[in-house]
Amino acid sequence: MAAAAAENVRFDAVAESAQHRVAQDVAGRYGAHSAVRFAGREPEPPARESLEDASTAELRRDVSIGVDPCLALTDPARLVSAVAGITGGRLTWHGERPAIDVVLTPDPESAAPDDPWLPPGAARLAVTVDVRTGMLLRAHAFDAHGCFRSGELRLTRTSIDTCPAPVPYEGGARAVLARMATSRLDPVRLRAEVDATPDIGEPLTPASLPSRRWWTVTVLSPGATLTTDVSGDYRSDQTAPAAARLAELLTPARIVSHLAHADPSGPDSLRATVRPLRAFPLSAWAPEEDLTCEFTIDPTTGILLHARTADASSRTLFRCDVRTHHRA
Repeated sequence: MAAAAAENVRFDAVAESAQHRVAQDVAGRYGAHSAVRFAGREPEPPARESLEDASTAELRRDVSIGVDPCLALTDPARLVSAVAGITGGRLTWHGERPAIDVVLTPDPESAAPDDPWLPPGAARLAVTVDVRTGMLLRAHAFDAHGCFRSGELRLTRTSIDTCPAPVPYEGGARAVLARMATSRLDPVRLRAEVDATPDIGEPLTPASLPSRRWWTVTVLSPGATLTTDVSGDYRSDQTAPAAARLAELLTPARIVSHLAHADPSGPDSLRATVRPLRAFPLSAWAPEEDLTCEFTIDPTTGILLHARTADASSRTLFRCDVRTHHRA
C-alpha cells in the first residue's frame, strides 16, 4: 500500500461505495469541525464512479480524494499514516487478481477525522488489497455497532509506468516507502545523536504517547545540546514541530500518507513531493504543498538516518542527520 506512492498506475475501473448507516463517534478528538460528516445526517446515497484512463499520480494531487469514498479505494498510500495495527495477511483472489486480506486498526492521533474509511474512532477496516497496485479491491469499515460502509473496486485494465520490483520489495523508492510504513509495527528502543537544522534553542517537550518505539535523542547544534526522550507517537496539537520531527524520524510511517510521489535518490533513499493540504493532523516533515522531502532509511531499525525538507527554490527548511544510534 505504501509503495504505491512510488508508482503511476494508469487504469480503468468501476468503484462503488455504500454507507449503510451513519457511523457513531468516529471523528476522534481532532474531528469537531468535521463530525457533521458522521453524525446527525441520513446515510449518504450509494455512490458509483467509472474511471477511464485514470492516473494514480494525478489522483494523489486531487484534494478531494481523501473524502471521496470511491476515489479513496484507488489511493492506498493515503491510509498508511492512519494505521496503528494490522492483522491477517491471507492470500486470496478478487476475480482474476491476486490479493491479500488484512484488517487495519486506526491510530486516533494520526488518522484524518473526515476519512470515509479509517477515521480515528473507527473500530477497524477490513480490506482486500490488490497485490500488483496496492489498491483496495474490497473494503468494509466498522464502528462499535458493526459495518457502516462498504465498497468495491473492479479493475478492468492496469498499466504501471515504472516497472514494479517483485514482492518482497528489493529496492528503490518502493522499498523505502514500505519500510517507512512498517516502522510503526516494529518495537525498538534506541539512543541516538542527531544534527538538526535549524538550531533548536529551547527544551524539547514532546507530548509523547505510549508506543512500541522510543529513543533517547541528543540533539547537537551550535546553539545548544539537548537530550530528551521521544516516543514514536505524539499528540500533534501539543507538540512543537522540532520535537514532532524527531518523533517522525523514529516512526516515519506518519509521513507516508503526505507524500504525492516518490523517486529513488540512492541506496535506501528517496526524494518525494508533498500532497496538497490534507486534513489535520499534518506531518512535521511534509507540512504543505510545493515542498520536497529527502529521506534515507535504516532498513534494520526503520528510522530515518537523513531527512531534509526544502522549498521550491531548494532552500533547506529543516534537516536532521543521525550521527550515531544503538540499541538502548
